[in-house]
Amino acid sequence: MSHEAELKLLVESSQAEAVLELCQQLAKPQKIEQMVLSNRYFDTPDLRLRQAGIALRIRRRGDQLEQTVKLSGVVVGGLHSRPEFNVAIEQEHPDLSLFSQDIWPEDFPAFALQAELQEIFSTDFTRSCWRIPSQDGVIELAFDQGVIKAGDQQRSIAELELEVQGGALTDAYKLARRFITRVQARTGTLSKAARGYLLAAKTSLEPHSQTHFVEQFPGDDVGTGLYRALTYGLQFWQHHDACLNEHPSVPAVAGITDGIRLCKMVLQQLAGLELDVNDHIVRLEQMLGHLGWLSRYDGLTELTAPDGAYHRALSEHQKLYEAITAQQKHAVQLELVQQLSKRDDYQLTLLELGELCQQQPRHPELMQLALKPWAAQRLRDDWQQVITLFSRHDELRPEHYLKHLPVLQSSLQLGYCLGYLFAADDREAFRAPWLDMVRGIREIMALKLLREAIKDTDEVNTDRLLNWQTVQLESLLYALEHSRRAALKQDPYWDA
Repeated sequence: MSHEAELKLLVESSQAEAVLELCQQLAKPQKIEQMVLSNRYFDTPDLRLRQAGIALRIRRRGDQLEQTVKLSGVVVGGLHSRPEFNVAIEQEHPDLSLFSQDIWPEDFPAFALQAELQEIFSTDFTRSCWRIPSQDGVIELAFDQGVIKAGDQQRSIAELELEVQGGALTDAYKLARRFITRVQARTGTLSKAARGYLLAAKTSLEPHSQTHFVEQFPGDDVGTGLYRALTYGLQFWQHHDACLNEHPSVPAVAGITDGIRLCKMVLQQLAGLELDVNDHIVRLEQMLGHLGWLSRYDGLTELTAPDGAYHRALSEHQKLYEAITAQQKHAVQLELVQQLSKRDDYQLTLLELGELCQQQPRHPELMQLALKPWAAQRLRDDWQQVITLFSRHDELRPEHYLKHLPVLQSSLQLGYCLGYLFAADDREAFRAPWLDMVRGIREIMALKLLREAIKDTDEVNTDRLLNWQTVQLESLLYALEHSRRAALKQDPYWDA
């Protein structure tokens, strides 16, 4: 068994010559080695291997055949790490009995699936390879150019792999930075196998509906817990970055935004523990500035959603409804986000946060504290800011709610990072009215946009529409006041 650890970078096919030239510059005086590799990937019709996180292939190199099983691993910041098992084979069809029985996940019926195996897709590419000395080993630098084929479908391969073979991972990251800044390389989240399954229409890549609580353990120290949360936020971001590249959509951008916010939240905690991560925080804040159009889009969507509270009434006023739907369409800036995702600073941030998750630098005292009591105190201190803002007035007006929303959202995100440590029922009961308030505050934004649209339209009943909007806003404020008072009475789950 080998434990594969490699940085994967994707490039545009048009950059192939520049990539080869840079590879040779970085590898001097090492000689280039080239080989043609043909790979066939197998699974059962119901994708039992894929569902278990297993990739099975047969690779041909000249007259040699090799059978490989890769088990599920992790991808963080472009670094792919997973166990790999290889055996020589003499035929073109897999023989699972050649592998030791103990490599398979527990209770996985590997040998029972032998008769069901069939080819799902293939990859054919030329690999240009260099072996760059690094400490006591090497970094194998490979540039693959070719195609993935599934039936009559195909997509190109143009990717770099920097596999650490006894060398220093930090050297691999240094090389990766050069490719990002010189040939516009991008961190690669999806393996060739993952892209093959997508091409064969055997799997799909969909945005997640929401973030989840990071699974934390009370016995861990603060450093372990925070880096676990940072890893989760980075993987959430990268998943949606891959979704954006495969099928650009607003939900993909929303997922990228949530992932960036989670990463920023964790970095702020690390900064409070005397780690120098301020440059990363500044970069993430700049990125979020490019994603600000989402709040306007969400507000307009609230007005036009067929199952929403306003759709039926607004659809009776054709000019107004058409104006709002036009604004909703124009609010979407997918091309802007796609351009952002290709920028050096965006890709370097993904790479460097991944490196941070791997290295996990720690303050020798502060980050070795027990996680749960530290989390309770951190949640307590953070929530005091929310309580101060939301209990300041007898009655909050729309401008107050909108102004305080970022602080509330930030504290709820801290709860996603640390809340798993505490009783689920108490946690959910505490968060419920505050989450209701977040939804209500977003609705305030929707009604604000509605008022602007009414004033700009030439509907004949403008005054009546404005009065209707006022009634809707007052009704919403009444509901928000109820949620606010209920929320302020909740006992914090971290003190239970």
